[in-house]
Amino acid sequence: MRVAGAPPRSDMPAHVLAQLLDAPALEDGAAARFHQVIAAHGQTLAAIARGGARVPLHWFHEVYPALDAEQAARLGYLAGEQARLTSFASLSLPLVSAGSVAEVLQLLTFIPLISNSLTARFVTRGEDVVVMLTANSGDPVLDRFPVFYSAAAMLRLLRILVDSDAPELSIHIAWPQPDAFRDHPEVQAGRLQFDALVHHIVVPRATLEAVCRFSDPLAYQAALRSLQAQLADLHSTDDIVARIRLLLDSPAQLVTIDDAAARLHVSVSTLKRRLAEVGTNFRALRDEVLKERALIMMTDASMTLESTASALGYSDLANFSHAFKRWTGVSPGAFRRQAHDAAS
Repeated sequence: MRVAGAPPRSDMPAHVLAQLLDAPALEDGAAARFHQVIAAHGQTLAAIARGGARVPLHWFHEVYPALDAEQAARLGYLAGEQARLTSFASLSLPLVSAGSVAEVLQLLTFIPLISNSLTARFVTRGEDVVVMLTANSGDPVLDRFPVFYSAAAMLRLLRILVDSDAPELSIHIAWPQPDAFRDHPEVQAGRLQFDALVHHIVVPRATLEAVCRFSDPLAYQAALRSLQAQLADLHSTDDIVARIRLLLDSPAQLVTIDDAAARLHVSVSTLKRRLAEVGTNFRALRDEVLKERALIMMTDASMTLESTASALGYSDLANFSHAFKRWTGVSPGAFRRQAHDAAS
């Protein structure tokens, strides 16, 4: 029974673990240790890999008692390099049948149906779409696994789906570059970058419009309707924070706590209580979402400060500037000058 206010342990699809254990680059003895941990929990790999089952991320700490950020990043990327079109349970059919890269990216919205370790949100920035990634384990080491997995899996799957050896996109990770990635070909090509403000993927319009080679519009739309219904059910019974984040991502308007309560069909006092039970509040969540979106938009020199404020839902630049300085300690203009100086 889940205790009120206790976040669920982060998990991942069992297929991800199964494919990692098949990876030739996995160090000697690691697969055997994983099988021992699985057996200690009264299960077998074959059993948990069936039917979209999940496994907890904390198993990595059991297999690697001295697990550090460098190793977690390497394991996550290695696992992502093994990703297959059939690796993602209920997301596999729409992934295979997607008609364009834009439709592939749309499926990131449904990650909570197969794992609670990562969430994706979208920001339109000029000609680009930016996918912001948030790791949810609460463990700064384990968080590396889903983020680096996503980086490798995205590059691998797009190469398969659009028949391209060099998809035009860039993946930005907020942590420093691990030593193991110093000479990595994706780093050398600029597709994998580090020390970003937030984890995000920048996808230009040309890539969004690229046609996928296995397109099946009828299958995709049918699968998408099913996923939307499943996600609605999940949000109606599960994570209140995820539901609030979804509301806060509404473009071009600032959502108030009264708006959120009305759309979730609860009273304001009930919403405050439920957020307090998981250790947060509405203003903190809204500031977090708006800050992340603002930082992404501010790195696009083609967007004026006024257009950024408007896209975030602020009625005027002064209100946005006040909020931005509260979030970052500097004004939007000073932040943009600093970003320009760092890039030049």
